Amino acid sequence: MPGRLPTLLGTFVIAAALLIGGAVSAYAVQIVDLKGRTVSLEHPARKVLLGDGRFLLALALLTRDPVSRVAGMLTDFESLDPDGFASFLAAYPALADVPVYGGTSAKNGTLESALATRPDVAIFGHGGHDLTPRSEQAIEMLTAAGVPIVFIDFRDNPIVNTPRSMRVLGQVIGLKAKADAFAAFYESEVRKVTSRMVMYSGPRPTVFLDIRAGLSAECCFTIKSGMLASLVEAAGGRNIAKSVLPDTAGLLKPEFVIASNPGIYIGTAVGSRSRGWKPGGPIVLGAGVDEVLARRSLISATLRPDIGSLGAVDTGKAFGIWHHFSNSPMNVYALQKFATWLHPELFADLDPEKTRAALMSRLLPAKLDGIYAIGTPPMTENNPEQNQ
Repeated sequence: MPGRLPTLLGTFVIAAALLIGGAVSAYAVQIVDLKGRTVSLEHPARKVLLGDGRFLLALALLTRDPVSRVAGMLTDFESLDPDGFASFLAAYPALADVPVYGGTSAKNGTLESALATRPDVAIFGHGGHDLTPRSEQAIEMLTAAGVPIVFIDFRDNPIVNTPRSMRVLGQVIGLKAKADAFAAFYESEVRKVTSRMVMYSGPRPTVFLDIRAGLSAECCFTIKSGMLASLVEAAGGRNIAKSVLPDTAGLLKPEFVIASNPGIYIGTAVGSRSRGWKPGGPIVLGAGVDEVLARRSLISATLRPDIGSLGAVDTGKAFGIWHHFSNSPMNVYALQKFATWLHPELFADLDPEKTRAALMSRLLPAKLDGIYAIGTPPMTENNPEQNQ
């Protein structure tokens, strides 16, 4: 019996090691991100570095305490959507202490300072305002620091990649069930539009997307694919820029826009209530914006030279949409609004505001209520706002 003790002890040690190893591997996470890369994490991330600060909203759709999971983020949430950021700050005072990097403010840190918080993973998008593979130095720094990088996408192919991205995000932070539930909700709301358009064989109105309408005096900056352009197409519209722009985004000549006489005008809103608005400025939509300001700013944008001569403005087919739906998992609301604008009879029973309310309820305690989409009435001689 004594001679067998070392053997039994050795067997016990090996078995224990296997059990421990099994327990460790049970917490390991293997993710295929939106670039098709396989990324391995030793455990679900406790702290994430956000390559786009607006991804905080995506986290908030999955957890009631998103800020506690953020190791640092780019400054663009506060700089591009100050009203939404203020709503998050009111709900999560700890947001004020989250390290931010980028931008020109002296209070902002650098990527090196953000890395000092020892994030478990970094979350980036395909493009836009976040850090991308084109920022070779940033990618090299993260790689050298041993920080895994996971890519998501709400921009390039939003309808397909939004639910995929939310599922990836859920894997990253260990909230797979909640991510799956959101993705199922999203896909169900998308089908309310796409299932009808598959069967639809009628006319599809032409659309001009006036990107960042009123931000500058020049006309006419737009996009031909991805982002909101993808949603216009899915909702049954024909983007006038699609066949003429050489790149994804660029300027159309005003003469071309006028000659095309698009049936629908949609301006994207980059204005902010907290920063004030004056006639001729950008459209104002988003958190805290009321209907009066929203409509007044849209009408003002449609009175700009060249835009004001479009038939869509005269006939009440001019609309405004919150610009940041172009990089948000809440883009399904924009899809549904587009559907009701482009095909009001086909989607007479569709209620995008119900969808928006459901999305907003998932963001509590952050309260982002406001006007996120707006239309104008037909132009009349007796409407003082339209003739200001």
